[in-house]
Amino acid sequence: MRLTTNMIYSRNLDGILESQKRLVRANDVLNQQTNILKPSDDPTGATKVVRFDEDLARLEQFSKNNISVKNSLSQQETIMTNINESLTKANSLVIQAGNGALGYADRKAIATEISLIKDEVLDLMNSKNAQGEYIFAGAKSDQPPFVLNSAGEFVYQGDENVKKVQVSETLKLDVGVPGSGLAIFEDTSARSSVSLNASSTASGDYRLADGDSFDKFHKQNYVQIPPHPAGSNDYRVILGAGTYQVEDSSGTVLQSGDYADGDKINFKGLEFDISGTAGQSIDFTLDSPNKKNILNALTEMVNMIQNSETVGDAYSDKIQQTLYSLEQAQGNLGEARSEIGGRVNVLDSVKLSNTDQEINIKEAKANVSEADLAEAITELQKQEVAYQVSSQTFTKLSGLSLFNFL
Repeated sequence: MRLTTNMIYSRNLDGILESQKRLVRANDVLNQQTNILKPSDDPTGATKVVRFDEDLARLEQFSKNNISVKNSLSQQETIMTNINESLTKANSLVIQAGNGALGYADRKAIATEISLIKDEVLDLMNSKNAQGEYIFAGAKSDQPPFVLNSAGEFVYQGDENVKKVQVSETLKLDVGVPGSGLAIFEDTSARSSVSLNASSTASGDYRLADGDSFDKFHKQNYVQIPPHPAGSNDYRVILGAGTYQVEDSSGTVLQSGDYADGDKINFKGLEFDISGTAGQSIDFTLDSPNKKNILNALTEMVNMIQNSETVGDAYSDKIQQTLYSLEQAQGNLGEARSEIGGRVNVLDSVKLSNTDQEINIKEAKANVSEADLAEAITELQKQEVAYQVSSQTFTKLSGLSLFNFL
């Protein structure tokens, strides 16, 4: 076959371009450290790499979510720690306010300090996170959770919903404490109470002499109506001739004893002051379990101190009620902080698990696509030599001519 000059040039050029192509690929494999530069190199492997990259991207997002949730929980824990410390100060001041040796001016000074603590606690309850959202407002995070209404009472205007964030393939974790600010601050147990009924035939009143005893009795005996019939929470203190007895709604005698006009009758922590004759009674009903926002409890205590120049039974009762509310609020804070601690432990455990998964996925991806460094360097050197040979060969062939022999 006769070889023309054009054929010589064309074939040599094709060889050079092919050598150059292989050299570029070898260089790209070394630089990118992967054998799969495009899907056609290994369709099955390329599909696996895409799936591995998707899994790694999800794990990276889970890691960011983990950090975000942990930071949020840490901020909440810090705020609740500060609130707890403020309530501890308030508790000491309330006890001090009950000191009968103090004068009215001293008690008013204590009331002023308690009021300042209340303002501090309110500010902490309405704290915001880095995104400007109210932490304890639940899903209604665009408005302050605790506000003062027209009646002068603090009310909660958030909700019980808590945002959840995905921190692993199967786990969504609450960003806040379950129940949010409602469960921690608003839904705080207060001292139990009773209501005197209009059906009473004797006159009189009662005071809470021993709150702990009555709270225990209330907890054991209060029933919900319905499903229980109306009147199930009714009781009566009946006067006799020099005696008295306390009956429940079924007529069962719960307590009895001697009685003389002017005596106080103590029953399960309640102290009744009754005026009547034999056969007459004081009828009372157990009230529903009381709940009181700790801000309102402190406000009532401040008002009681400021409006009581002398210390009487009502003043002492309010001291008891406030101390009980503070104890319950601090108990709620302790439980919430414990939940946060447990959730942080879960986040740490999930982070370790996600890290293990990330290592496994990267290893699997490397087995499918990662280039062997020694092999890639050898291949690059080989293609460099091949390219040089192709170039030198073309130079020699392009110089062949019959005129060289004339």
